[in-house]
Amino acid sequence: MDDARYPKIVYFLMVVAGLFQWVRFYPLLPERMASHFSYDGTPNAWQPKDAFFLLMLVVVGLTFFGAFLTPRFIAARPDKRINLPHKDYWLAPTRREETFRFIAAQMAWSGCAMLFVLLFATFLAIRANLSSDGRFDNGTMIKVLAVFIFLMVLWIVHFLRRFYRLPADSSARR
Repeated sequence: MDDARYPKIVYFLMVVAGLFQWVRFYPLLPERMASHFSYDGTPNAWQPKDAFFLLMLVVVGLTFFGAFLTPRFIAARPDKRINLPHKDYWLAPTRREETFRFIAAQMAWSGCAMLFVLLFATFLAIRANLSSDGRFDNGTMIKVLAVFIFLMVLWIVHFLRRFYRLPADSSARR
């Protein structure tokens, strides 16, 4: 089974939910909407809502590229151009496919996390533009970013542990 199957499903469902949210709120938003907010949540930059949502689509596309296409580009590179601990072991012909399956799944999950943060920030910007005071909820966004950073640190540790530790039976193959 494809290890990246579940994050692909999660990513797709989040994109659909985000698009549904955008389509639902688009007609309710002002033509010129607040798109940037200061530390206290007050708006300090505006742009046409078409440009705002176009930018959000581009950023979603970039998360897709990073999460799902970058692992393919890395796997297509020659081994000498790949920076990986113990790469002679992990990129050996008998392990190469499994190694890149793991990398693809890990990058897909990180892409899901990035997409969630993006969609959540967009939701808060929409909510700010629809509220009477126009304020962005920085407190909630900071909490979401803190959880995201914590998860990314765990992800990096998990990723590095996978490749820095060789199985006990591999000492003869190094």
